[in-house]
Amino acid sequence: MKKTLTMLFSLLAFIACRHDKDVPGPGTMAEDEDWYILRAPQNREIQAVYGDIDGTLLITDRFRIYYTGDKGKTWTQADYQNNIGLAGFVARNDTLFVLDTETKSSADPGNRYAIRPYYFSVNGGAHWEALPARLTLDEVKVPLNYAYSGNGNRFSIDRVFHPDGSVEDLGVKGESGRQIGLPQLHVLNTVHFDAKSRLYVAGSAPLCDQKGYVKLCDEKDASGTLYISKKAVYY
Repeated sequence: MKKTLTMLFSLLAFIACRHDKDVPGPGTMAEDEDWYILRAPQNREIQAVYGDIDGTLLITDRFRIYYTGDKGKTWTQADYQNNIGLAGFVARNDTLFVLDTETKSSADPGNRYAIRPYYFSVNGGAHWEALPARLTLDEVKVPLNYAYSGNGNRFSIDRVFHPDGSVEDLGVKGESGRQIGLPQLHVLNTVHFDAKSRLYVAGSAPLCDQKGYVKLCDEKDASGTLYISKKAVYY
């Protein structure tokens, strides 16, 4: 590809700002041989995911939180109301937190984290309240571009930096060398495992190579994509 994913970040941000009347409704779940495929209910990428497809599944598009209890057939917008962008989720005992900052460090190259718990929920993500005394939880740090399977193996977004400065997300790779491709090309944001060690990969709408340029396959559809493996992933 002559032009890969670098230019897509700004393009997706631009499309996400379109008026809601242009936004498609909730998508239904698609399938292929290895994956369940869900689409975001709004015209934005999926930044982070939490939960279980067999129960309650939550996503954030950075500025809103949605949840589904029917495998993505319908999505409900949670009552989080703020203009602060969101980066990820973390649970502590019976409380779920959403974090508002994405960070990386030169001492840990290539990895991205969500930090700073901001709002909390005690009912599974439907109702959110501002977290008092936030400084007491500033040590929370949740990886975004990697996660650990049920038996402790680490799987990361397989992001390749080409010599010409362009970037390409090939899928997910395990520390054992296993490579897991996806049915389509995306800018990938988050890797997550549920309690059954099923793999969740969240990111942008599908992208296509069009005469050497990577663009949205459908220029009117920027709804993010969530892949969920049909089988447990361990190695």
